Amino acid sequence: MLRAISLFLVLAVMMGAGPARSAESLKMAAAPSDSERFADADVLNKYQALAKYLGAQLNTPVNFIPVASPFVAAKRASRGEYDMIIAPAHTIASVLKAGYNPLCKEGGEVGAVFVAGPNAKWASIKDASGTKLGLPPFESIQAGLARGELNSKSVETKKHFKEARYFRSQEAELFALEINSMDIIAVDSAMAEKWLKSHPGKIIQHTAEAPKMAFAVNTKRISPEQEKKIEGALLKYAEAETNARKKMAFSPTKREEFAAISSMLNTTPTELAGTHVIEAKQASDMIAKGVLVIDARAEAEYVEGHIKGSLLVPYHEVSAKEVGFDAAEDKFDLTKLPQDKNTAMLLYCDGTPCWKSYKASVLAVRNGYRNIYWFRGGYPEWKAAGYPIEAGKTK
Repeated sequence: MLRAISLFLVLAVMMGAGPARSAESLKMAAAPSDSERFADADVLNKYQALAKYLGAQLNTPVNFIPVASPFVAAKRASRGEYDMIIAPAHTIASVLKAGYNPLCKEGGEVGAVFVAGPNAKWASIKDASGTKLGLPPFESIQAGLARGELNSKSVETKKHFKEARYFRSQEAELFALEINSMDIIAVDSAMAEKWLKSHPGKIIQHTAEAPKMAFAVNTKRISPEQEKKIEGALLKYAEAETNARKKMAFSPTKREEFAAISSMLNTTPTELAGTHVIEAKQASDMIAKGVLVIDARAEAEYVEGHIKGSLLVPYHEVSAKEVGFDAAEDKFDLTKLPQDKNTAMLLYCDGTPCWKSYKASVLAVRNGYRNIYWFRGGYPEWKAAGYPIEAGKTK
């Protein structure tokens, strides 16, 4: 009798535990490109058909979750809400650290250009101080590329331009340039080239390019076997029989490509007034001479590994990753720096996408320090060059 009851309880627990992960339905989020809207039935059908196709290939239902905003999609993906996601490249790049692995890209490459009127006298955005700048919709890949270009040229948008405004559409930007309500606009490169064939104006600067769309899987929820099946299915999708009215054609990609995109979109400036911007070899030479080295990263990162002999002074970052950041939103303990403002200090953090050492250097200069050396490439560049590192807490 007891044995029968025990067996019944075991079966009840097994049934109550629910099906194994492989038998559950999977969640595929889709954030459309900047030229798409889910209000368009063909766009909706395009992603629904992809989800249905992947479900058939995996022999597991795939639920399609439309997300109109790329930023919202990135936030939810970072919380682990999806098994897979197809979205603009900058969205995929932003969720790499949350465990997503890009498998394929789709839609070709996109870039942005800065276009000025035909009578403009400036040759680059750095020359265009005091002008009015129009920008693409804030969440678009083109806006991200434009911001990255401005940051890389150390252009503080709010101060450099008389006005900087995000438009609701890139078509509206082009019209604003046409009627002279904007002096310069940042717009999709292909759109600009087409527009310039029938309108006066000139391109004064190009941004880097990035894939238009990409597909990634959550490696915390998708097994390596499933990942391999999904990648293979995507690469064959263009020839597959589906009910999609708009077909997608995927091509292979690698995680490194999107890590580079993340770096490009969030890149720190290549120059910083009042400091010396240095590379690994210069940093090594200075450290050999006894310069004070400040690590501005979080304590956990420092403990995992840091430049040998460096002192941890973490920069607690809340402000935007831009030249004109609001330091009042952040915390950096300047009292941990030497009292002598002539002391030579080398500051670093986690590479070119990391703004912590940049911001710490800015605050040090603002507070009167005169010998600041900003090691922009930071710990990744130092480690890659084979220079001495150590782990553990600061003494």
